[in-house]
Amino acid sequence: MRIVFAVLVGFAVAAGSAHASGTWKITKDHWDASDEEGFGKFVASFAASDCKTPEACWKSAANPYRDTDPPDLKMDGDCADFVYQMRAYYAWKNGLPFSYELYTIPRTWKKSDDDRFSDAGNMVMARLQVEWQADADPVRLLRDLRGIVSTAMFRIEDTFDTGYQASDFYSPKIARGSIKPGSIIYDPWGHVVYVSKVDDDGTIHYVDSNPDRQVTRGTFGSQFLRDDPKFGSGFRNFRPIKLVDYQTAPDGSLINGHFVLATNREIPDYSEEQYYGNEPNKDRNWKAAVFKADGKKLDFYSWVKASLKK
Repeated sequence: MRIVFAVLVGFAVAAGSAHASGTWKITKDHWDASDEEGFGKFVASFAASDCKTPEACWKSAANPYRDTDPPDLKMDGDCADFVYQMRAYYAWKNGLPFSYELYTIPRTWKKSDDDRFSDAGNMVMARLQVEWQADADPVRLLRDLRGIVSTAMFRIEDTFDTGYQASDFYSPKIARGSIKPGSIIYDPWGHVVYVSKVDDDGTIHYVDSNPDRQVTRGTFGSQFLRDDPKFGSGFRNFRPIKLVDYQTAPDGSLINGHFVLATNREIPDYSEEQYYGNEPNKDRNWKAAVFKADGKKLDFYSWVKASLKK
């Protein structure tokens, strides 16, 4: 697996060898609606189980792929690792493409003591753009991912939507079908969770992993800070991705090529309403956003619940 780091002015290549315990073959060049639905069910199964740690969850009946895992696979990350590893793992098991942000910096270009809490948000400087090989090693990729990602990867305004600098996520419309199992909620204080269920009354349930590697469940509310869109706070969905310029190997797997992420205008349910409200806001002032449901002005959290009510 050759990993290409796109860093402003050029490319550097790092080669990796195959792992004896398995390979990652891509058989579909993009995720379709059925893949997203399947992923949502995968997330929901972890939430519905009583597993207490990521490692236990992956080895439990909540994971339908557990019997196909190589013995040296280790899944024990905190919140950001949990989010990315679940997505990568599902992509691996279902022959789907996967890319992620390798490196971010504060968008002010000033050194930050901790990019997870940068005061102007972050921007992507390098992305996994894999020339996918027949011997691509999932154990290595999942292990390396755990050491690379953090909540700094979520602290990115989704107006960054082009090329290797595109955020991995976009802001979805606050509506049933867009906020669903597999959606993400990012708290700019440094935590991220998966939506696992949306009740008929609009209550949102989530599942997460924590710094102590405990998997917990809860419901969405004001504990998730609504903040400036430059921090990428709130509800996020994975940005659609497609493998292009690939070749088809004799076994039907797709090799070489590179990944293209959808721009915001190409995403049908992209919306900035969680930031600027669902009433006119000509100054695009997130603090002045107005949220209304059934003609009534509501606070943000009540509006989200009302918007998701059946």
